[in-house]
Amino acid sequence: MSATGGETPRLVVELRERCAWVTLNRPEKLNALDTQAYRELEAAAAEFAARDDVAVVVLTGAGRAFCAGADLEGFARDVDVEDAHAVRSYLRWVGGVVKAWATLEKPTIAAVNGLAIGGGCNLALMCDLVLMREDASIAEVYAQRGLVPDMGGTYFLPRLVGRARAFELAYFGDALTAEEAVAVGLANRSVPADEWDATIARWARRLAETPGRALSLVKAGLLASPLLDLDAMLEWEANAIALAFATDDVRESLAAFRERRPPVYTGR
Repeated sequence: MSATGGETPRLVVELRERCAWVTLNRPEKLNALDTQAYRELEAAAAEFAARDDVAVVVLTGAGRAFCAGADLEGFARDVDVEDAHAVRSYLRWVGGVVKAWATLEKPTIAAVNGLAIGGGCNLALMCDLVLMREDASIAEVYAQRGLVPDMGGTYFLPRLVGRARAFELAYFGDALTAEEAVAVGLANRSVPADEWDATIARWARRLAETPGRALSLVKAGLLASPLLDLDAMLEWEANAIALAFATDDVRESLAAFRERRPPVYTGR
C-alpha cells in the first residue's frame, strides 16, 4: 500500500493485523494539510474501501502534532483566493475527501497524539472513535483567523457536543485538553502517555476481531440516525438485522453459542 503524489509522501501507511495504520507524515509542518495530503487521503480511503484485508483504520500524526490544520500558504499557492468560485470548488473537493473517510464502511480511529487544531480537529472528528494522548490538545481555531470551520466542523461539532458547547468552541477557539475533550464529548478517552501505543493497538485489534459486516451496518445506522425519525430508524433496524442474519459471521456466532466455544469470524 503506497501513498500517491509528490516525492515526499504525506501519508505513511502500514498494514498490521488487518489494521491500516495511517500516519500524517509532515512533522516539520506539524502535519499541516496541503493539496498533496488531501489527494493521498482521498486515495487511501478508496483503497481501504476496496481491500478485504483492511478491517480497521487508525489515523495519527508523526512527531509532536496530530495535525495543525490546513497549510494556508500552500492553499494560497494552489488556489486563487480572490476567486470565490475557485475557493468554493476546492473546498467542495476537500469536503468529498472528508465524506469518503466519514462514510468508510469500516471502523476508523483518530489517535490524536498531539496538537489538533482547525482542520486537524475536524480530521479527528470525521473518524468514528477519537483517542487522545493525555498531553494532546484540540481546538476549532477558525474565527480567530477570520475563517469558518470546514472539513465538516459545522456538522460534527453540534452533533457531538450539543448546540451551546458547539457555539462556544467555534466562537472562541479555545484549546481543550484531552481530559476536557472527553468531558464534553469530543473524544472517547484520554490515554496516559505510557499506555498510548498499547491502548491504540488494543482498540484496533478488538475492532478487527469483531464481525466486519455488523460494524459497517452499525456505522451506517448511527450516521443515518440524526437525519431520521424513530419510525424510520426502527424500519432501518429491521432491514439491517435481516441483512446481518444472512452473513456467515452470524451463523458462526449462533453455532459457537450452541457448541459453547469461541466464534471464529471471517468478515463475511
